Amino acid sequence: HHHQQPHMLSEQDQLPRLPIPPLRQTISKYLESIVPVANDDIAALAETNRRASHFLRAAERLQQRLIEYEKTQPYSWLEKWWFELAYLSWRESLCINSNYWIAFADDPNAYGLAVAPEQLQPGYPDIHEGKVWDSGEYSEFQVRRAVRFIQKTLDYKELIRDGRLPIDRTRAGPLCMHQYHCMFGMTRIPRMGCDELRQDESTIASRTITVIAEDQIYSVDVYDSTGHRRPDGELEVELHAIIADVTERRALGELDPAVTVLTAGHRDRWSVAYEQLEKQPSNHATLMAIQHSLFAVSLDTTFSDPPGSINAHQRNMKCHGTQPGHNRWYDKCVSYVFDRNGTAGYLGEHSPCDALIPAFMIEYVAKNVAPENIG
Repeated sequence: HHHQQPHMLSEQDQLPRLPIPPLRQTISKYLESIVPVANDDIAALAETNRRASHFLRAAERLQQRLIEYEKTQPYSWLEKWWFELAYLSWRESLCINSNYWIAFADDPNAYGLAVAPEQLQPGYPDIHEGKVWDSGEYSEFQVRRAVRFIQKTLDYKELIRDGRLPIDRTRAGPLCMHQYHCMFGMTRIPRMGCDELRQDESTIASRTITVIAEDQIYSVDVYDSTGHRRPDGELEVELHAIIADVTERRALGELDPAVTVLTAGHRDRWSVAYEQLEKQPSNHATLMAIQHSLFAVSLDTTFSDPPGSINAHQRNMKCHGTQPGHNRWYDKCVSYVFDRNGTAGYLGEHSPCDALIPAFMIEYVAKNVAPENIG
């Protein structure tokens, strides 16, 4: 008979809790670790040893408090502090400092590509880095590739929703599968001093994604009102409609200001702007639509030459090729980027999950978008 694999969360209750290391072990490890740093400064080593044994007295009380605190935490004594201290209270820009990006191989069957207006000579110092051009336009291939990525990402989201991923294991036993649930419908919200993460039942069950083109923000239904997935053709029509809209608005000089660029800035400065936006009904509705979307997709008019050069990927992921920080929503946990020629990248907001978890998803998506291209 067909062997049904266990639900991916079925062994969560077997996971050991994060232990609190014994105090003396921690201190002796610390002392060991500074030996190579001190080189042969015997006096410094002696002084550090003296301070460590002096510290033990206060540390006993701190350790006791940690043991008591651990009992009040649902999963781990470290989790809340890790979120707040490692990520959410860090105030520098997410762009460059915290978000990570992943580049996909170009599709060898790409068609209708824009060509650079001038060839870079082999003597050109940046031939490997390449150059970014702004075509001012979008392409059919770009749209079709974006739709394939969207659909395969939704396939993966449904595997998570139904608990159908195999449980990650080591020889020691099952690993925690909770973080797989932390990617979709997840958005970081700027707040003074310490950001918040928003993900709840309504955002996880969302039927929409956010699409960004020329810093304009659109909401696209990827499921119909009965909860069925919309077919490729319908999504392609939607993306072409967005492109027609931004192209017309650009020609008329009616594009909205580039609010997206605020997500690339200092977190406190963004939080002040965010509070202002929240107070205005139509802006508030847009912020809510972004939070209520499963993930984001950026469509760029730029492309790189030569293809596959460093810039083709770097610039794409970090910014809209010729305009730093534009055409991205850095606060969305999951974002895809597609340039004019269909070069694809992934931009991740790091705080809700370790990069390894989205990397597993991205591997799945890449393999299923173009199974014939996987070597």
